[in-house]
Amino acid sequence: MSQDFFKKILQSFIAICLLVISPAIFAQEKSELESIQIENETRQYRLYIPANYSLDTSYPLVLNFHGTSGHPDMQEGLSEFEKLAKTENFIVVTPLALFKRNEKGPITWNVDFEQGPDDVKFIRDLLNQLGQKYNIDNKRIFSTGFSGGARMSSRLACDLSSTIAAIGPVAGVRYPQDCKPSRAVPVITFHGTKDKVNHYTLRDDSPVYWTMGVEDALSGWVSNNQCQAPIYSKYSSSLEKIEYQQCQNNAEIVFYRSTQAGHTWPASPMAKTLAKYGLGKTEEELQATKLIWQFFKDHPMQ
Repeated sequence: MSQDFFKKILQSFIAICLLVISPAIFAQEKSELESIQIENETRQYRLYIPANYSLDTSYPLVLNFHGTSGHPDMQEGLSEFEKLAKTENFIVVTPLALFKRNEKGPITWNVDFEQGPDDVKFIRDLLNQLGQKYNIDNKRIFSTGFSGGARMSSRLACDLSSTIAAIGPVAGVRYPQDCKPSRAVPVITFHGTKDKVNHYTLRDDSPVYWTMGVEDALSGWVSNNQCQAPIYSKYSSSLEKIEYQQCQNNAEIVFYRSTQAGHTWPASPMAKTLAKYGLGKTEEELQATKLIWQFFKDHPMQ
């Protein structure tokens, strides 16, 4: 796939997301874009606090990272984590990226520590600041994200493994070569073999940031977590659930592999519309957001 085609897909993704996100999302109570100063940079993030928030209660926190060329509002429209948080009573933090690989490139996350913003420091400082203001359960801080945001969640599991209890990367799981977690990290992830952006298997025409295939990334986490052989189960005609259990400290790995899905978030309300813009089919019956949250609930920090 050429870089021009990749760029066209990203541009279409931005345009259609801005069209289909419900106005109600922007007006949602206690959900707003806030700022934090990190050294000489002003960083922004979208913050959702449950309506019944009380200082007397400790709340789980979910980091929800947007993809390349994305925006926090777009990521909420794609995943609807705040909608779930409204009934499940947890805090959602959706940060905004700043990093660009070149002057005309799209914003993304600085996963590989190239010259530019230190996004791991951004998240570390952001969590520290939020922890001073809100009653956050330090054993239940989690990270998820789509595409570039999935890669960022993977990076945090490497570098902030003493803080991030579990991760849920969608269409972009990674195990960087320099990944050195201090513990076994539970992982739930989703990927389609027909993904035209983050290829399931590494190819010659894969994007420059996409340095390993999905199975290689999973192998890294399986080795880190010291898991036993996987258990395969058929979820549907196009979907397989692969579970790595008997891992160190209950840090299991769950992988939903689709033979029909493209670069999508399973069961996203945007799925059919985004398919028209080249991102491919999605598993519309697979409730990824709910599955990720249930996995997080089952895997607090040990």
